[in-house]
Amino acid sequence: MRAILMIAAVAGLSACAEKPKEPTQREQIGQSWKYENGEGKAVKVAYIGSKNSVVTMTAPDTFSVLLVQPLKEGGADVTVKLVGAPFTCDMSDCRVTATTDDGKEHEWKGRMATNDDGIAIAPSQGAYDVIRKAKSVKVDLVVDGKEKTAPFEFDVAGLNLKG
Repeated sequence: MRAILMIAAVAGLSACAEKPKEPTQREQIGQSWKYENGEGKAVKVAYIGSKNSVVTMTAPDTFSVLLVQPLKEGGADVTVKLVGAPFTCDMSDCRVTATTDDGKEHEWKGRMATNDDGIAIAPSQGAYDVIRKAKSVKVDLVVDGKEKTAPFEFDVAGLNLKG
């Protein structure tokens, strides 16, 4: 009987033990540039997560991600995404305001990304050149239908699309 109680006690304790915690999506993305390579090992996409997150109605740690996709003819498409909260913009007038470490403010117009979770900014808007030359960028987005939240901050130094 005592052996059965011991086995039951050990089983109960092991059931209460914490399971290893999986890294969150924010931890997986990280706050430094990561690269996915395509054919011929050329960079297919580079991405970086914001250093900070904001509390929204749908998530306690909504954060932003910058995606940079090089184009064959030079330059790159830039997409600003939100993770954890619904993205809000006027379909005909999606705007992103970014402030670089030199204090300059940049406004980019784009279209809603295919998953409705961000803004795809055309190369003609110059977002890639701004990001490529900056050390850090603060991006203002409309979250939960509010006018502005605290800006999402990115340490963008070191972007290298050469592969």
